[in-house]
Amino acid sequence: MPLSRTASLVPFALAPDGRSFFAVVRSAGFSGVARIGARAKGMTGIKAFPDPNDDQAGGSFDGRWLVWKEFHGFSSFDDFAVYAWDSHTGRVSQIGASGEGPDGNFWESPWQGPDVRSGVATWAQGSGVDGLADIHVYDLGAGSGQVIHAGHAGGPLLLAHGLVAWPESPSPGAFLRMYVAGALTGKPVATPRALRILRGVSGLDTDGRQIAYPSAAFESLWWSPSLSRAPKEILAARDDNHVDNSVQIGGRYIGFGIQPHLFVADTRTHRYLEIEHEFGWTELNSASLLVDYGSNAGRQIDYRAHVVLVPLRELPRIPACT
Repeated sequence: MPLSRTASLVPFALAPDGRSFFAVVRSAGFSGVARIGARAKGMTGIKAFPDPNDDQAGGSFDGRWLVWKEFHGFSSFDDFAVYAWDSHTGRVSQIGASGEGPDGNFWESPWQGPDVRSGVATWAQGSGVDGLADIHVYDLGAGSGQVIHAGHAGGPLLLAHGLVAWPESPSPGAFLRMYVAGALTGKPVATPRALRILRGVSGLDTDGRQIAYPSAAFESLWWSPSLSRAPKEILAARDDNHVDNSVQIGGRYIGFGIQPHLFVADTRTHRYLEIEHEFGWTELNSASLLVDYGSNAGRQIDYRAHVVLVPLRELPRIPACT
């Protein structure tokens, strides 16, 4: 990526065209959320940060709508605003914000950015003491939002058929379980088989139909090709290594980290390949693979990592293990 040589980039969402992505950009001329073309030296700024040094962002893109949390401050995920950008009109709207307790401090919130699918966005935000949080759902076309669940919920994910899923402990000290409801109605529905057996899992990713995640102890990688099928273990970490919670799934591929190494697995051929060994993470969707890597890929404000974007159709066949 030419721009990654001159500006600090933190990618957080891919476009379905296989040629562009969205990132936090810090440069001499612009600091904020921008769309970046794979071969372009420039970018399209979407929203500048109020504080160019300390603000951060994380979110997702559904092909039309980009939705993200703008975190105010570099060391906390509790003070944020939620924004939506309509790629058809170019309009940016604020659709949510974190809440404050009676002492003036922001409620503790889950760290995950919003998820968006088919014009519906969802996120979790703190609403009380001891980790209480609300699941927010926003209909971007209608311009209206609601809280569909209140409890000790973690970051939600959108599934196919208008469903939203989130992790939550059913009682103090119990492992996290997955709960599912209609995104726009909030009506609870039966948890699909692929999610029903999960306990204590915090790194789940989904494309709406298939799932991938590290085990609760981060000792193995699990995958299911369908929400109706039980997941199976497809890789176990060796010795004291761990599969981290940056697991991503897109098309037939899964990206995952056993730091400082990064890997891509092909669920069709049941093979995987190391693609980097200097720390980093991957982003995946049905069209492309993005790799953010390099020994300087830490979390300092102005870090410059290497960023590579590859269309999935151009990925070479993963060779058999030798």
